[in-house]
Amino acid sequence: MSPEHRELLAQLRQASRPTSAERHQSDSYGGSGHLFYFVSAPDRRAIARAWIASHRSTTPQAVLAVVESLVDGQSHEEKTLGALLIGCHAPARAAVRPGDLDRWLGKLNGWAEIDCQCHNLFTAAQMLADWPAWRGLIEQLSKDQNINKRRASLVLLNGPVRYSDDERFADLALAVIERLKVERAILITKAISWLLRSMVQRHRRAVEDYLAAQGPTLPRIAVRETNAKLATGVKAGRRRPIRS
Repeated sequence: MSPEHRELLAQLRQASRPTSAERHQSDSYGGSGHLFYFVSAPDRRAIARAWIASHRSTTPQAVLAVVESLVDGQSHEEKTLGALLIGCHAPARAAVRPGDLDRWLGKLNGWAEIDCQCHNLFTAAQMLADWPAWRGLIEQLSKDQNINKRRASLVLLNGPVRYSDDERFADLALAVIERLKVERAILITKAISWLLRSMVQRHRRAVEDYLAAQGPTLPRIAVRETNAKLATGVKAGRRRPIRS
């Protein structure tokens, strides 16, 4: 464990605030199976921001070395803190390569750990700058025996399809969904729904055409929530109130 990792771990332990109900739990959100210190997400974000602010001269490579150490840690909080550090340090985020992410994902488990590492962390611009490598990673993850990596292949595309009009993201998203639609584990079915809904704003026609052609073969929750998003703008099917 590096000195920087040791410093951050001490802060996590100090920020532990389990409620009376949580004291009876032995696992983190999403069933990761990792040690859980009951440090809230806002507290973890504050720790990450403060550390980056106090290490402004640290090189991207040095930040990623700390991330590597944290991902190797035993607890849920250490592993998710690694992603939060990347989110706070744009040069380190830009230095992440697909192979780095693949390696980290092999040490993560459950909804929260995968989503923290994948959702809106790596932008469309970063992926397009090395598109063959990022596309190859996502395709590889979608075929992996590890269900967490298969979920990651879906979650990684949520931000790009939501914020970019580039059809390469939509095409890849639908190809991955088509590959994984036969699975019934909620880790996958909910991620399929999430990705389709993320596509609605910028790739609406592609979503509508895909549902028309493949709707009966898709997880029912994905069809229901995506149709609701298409009709009302929200997955639950109830329009948001208009504020005056």
